Amino acid sequence: MAIWLQIILAIVLLAVGACLVPLLLQLRRTAASVQHLADSARQDLQQITEDVHHIRARADDLADLAEAGLQWPLRIGRLVSGALDTMESVMGHTRPWISALLTGLRFALNLLRRPKAPAEPKESSHE
Repeated sequence: MAIWLQIILAIVLLAVGACLVPLLLQLRRTAASVQHLADSARQDLQQITEDVHHIRARADDLADLAEAGLQWPLRIGRLVSGALDTMESVMGHTRPWISALLTGLRFALNLLRRPKAPAEPKESSHE
């Protein structure tokens, strides 16, 4: 019976070896593919990072340009607002339509001069 047991054990070991070798070869190919994918993803992420940095820099430049473009209108608005206040104080009692016109102009100038509200970070839900 010891010989049959040795024969069965040898057959089992050959079967396991026959299955294990292709499995190890496939694992080796899979590891190489994963490494190639990681290298490709790293290059893609570097390009995306550079693109996002470039877009952010352009957006900052555009914001600076818009701010510089609005400096003169804001200064003119302050001058006009001061002139309107002076005109209203000099005229004393004004006619209703002049008062309404001055109020409308003052409202429009206040909309232009309104300070920026600090940006609040938006909460994102991960559901």
